[in-house]
Amino acid sequence: MQITILEKNVNALVGRTEIKGKITFKDATPSNAQLTEGLNKELKKEVSLIVIKNIYTNFGHQEASFTVFVYNDQEAKNKAEMVTKHLKKKAEELAKAETEKKAAAAEEKKEEAPKAEEKEETKVEEKEPEVAPEASEEKGE
Repeated sequence: MQITILEKNVNALVGRTEIKGKITFKDATPSNAQLTEGLNKELKKEVSLIVIKNIYTNFGHQEASFTVFVYNDQEAKNKAEMVTKHLKKKAEELAKAETEKKAAAAEEKKEEAPKAEEKEETKVEEKEPEVAPEASEEKGE
């Protein structure tokens, strides 16, 4: 996939750069994720700040034209972009996944802490019987 940028407009009021360009590709039309990754490498911006507005293919050719908005920061993106039901649902799923990961990490830490304490207790218990026979020998003398 080869990306060619034809037009680049900086919109300072909204805090974004509006890019129009062409993609030359083999096989199927690149997905939004593939185009985002390609632009990420070329523009050196975070993937979350790149919003693809459209990809139009030319019939019978292995070319497509696209329009992309690249925001300066997450705050500018949140102000300008409308959150659809699909995006809201996706954001909720990501939030749930993050909370589950945090909960799993917390449980692992809780499990590791008692195991470490048990190991220390077993070491202490092993040392005590060794000390006890020595003490009895001293008493016998």
